[in-house]
Amino acid sequence: MALNKVLVALTALTAMAMPAAAQISSQGGPIYLNSERTESLERERKVLLIGNVDIQQGDARLRADTVTLIFAERAAAEDSASGGLGGGFGQIQTMLAEGNVFYITPEMKAKGNRGSYDAASDTITMTGNIALMRERDVAEGEVLTVEVGKRRTTLDGGNGRTRMVIEPENKSSGN
Repeated sequence: MALNKVLVALTALTAMAMPAAAQISSQGGPIYLNSERTESLERERKVLLIGNVDIQQGDARLRADTVTLIFAERAAAEDSASGGLGGGFGQIQTMLAEGNVFYITPEMKAKGNRGSYDAASDTITMTGNIALMRERDVAEGEVLTVEVGKRRTTLDGGNGRTRMVIEPENKSSGN
């Protein structure tokens, strides 16, 4: 039990100690990770976050049942230069979220069955029963793509169609 707590603390410190190329927020900055259990698979350059996963960066939040962080390989020069806790991993290359996935920013809330983040394209893709909310407007579909840095969102209907409900602002009648 104590070893498990130490592993969780070291993994969290590892994630915070490395320069994060991953962005779930257009603001960037440190990434804070919380979960019921954490497994570090150093040879595979993976960290598994299991149970009520909550990841925050800037004003963005990602929640899911499980998240797998996959780290890019480090260059030999980087390996020899880094001796800290994050020395074995490198930068986050991909995040894979599964089960009850929620992505929340001040502008939108999205939920789906699965989600992935690819650092190379700076893109979040959510799939399966997507519900996207912006203020009072709601859209549904099967594939949601969020280009984080460009602040561009695309919703695809998959084999079906997208559905939207747009609530126009009420204008006062002046009476």
